[in-house]
Amino acid sequence: MRRLSVLLAVLTLGAAAPGVALAQTPPPAAVSTNGVSVQEARTWLTGLGGSVGEPTVREGLTSLHVADQPLPWNLTFYACGPTLCDDVQYSAIFSGPITVDQINAWNRDNRYLKAFFVPAAAAGGEANAVVQYDVVLTSAGPEQLREPTVIWLQMLRTFAQGLVTAAPAAAPPAN
Repeated sequence: MRRLSVLLAVLTLGAAAPGVALAQTPPPAAVSTNGVSVQEARTWLTGLGGSVGEPTVREGLTSLHVADQPLPWNLTFYACGPTLCDDVQYSAIFSGPITVDQINAWNRDNRYLKAFFVPAAAAGGEANAVVQYDVVLTSAGPEQLREPTVIWLQMLRTFAQGLVTAAPAAAPPAN
């Protein structure tokens, strides 16, 4: 009964003051000043000596391929506004004799980079591992990528070394 009387009071107030709107349109969202542009990130990575390809767009997401050898990787941009992207994801793909146990051990024992097991697509094929590191950008400009890039490169190397060290032993040759 109380709800009904409150509703009637609101409706009465609206009828008594026809020029007053009960609901208002929210103000437009502010354009973020945090983040980095794709071109700024590319220029910054190239300035550090990275071999960075042209930006590619796939399924609405822009990525940079960094051909660092022997561990190439990608930087994908998310939450992009007109000029800046608020967060990025570092990622790399590994193939070879990879097991679910290796991936689970990595995720259990390590922070920051998370790995995903991708089974072989066909019988006799090799499984893959995808490793990712998500970063939310809280200031402006590419310099804020310095620390996350250092963490990424160190952890990426550690992940790759772990795959090699923990690789399943090859079957002995048949006699």
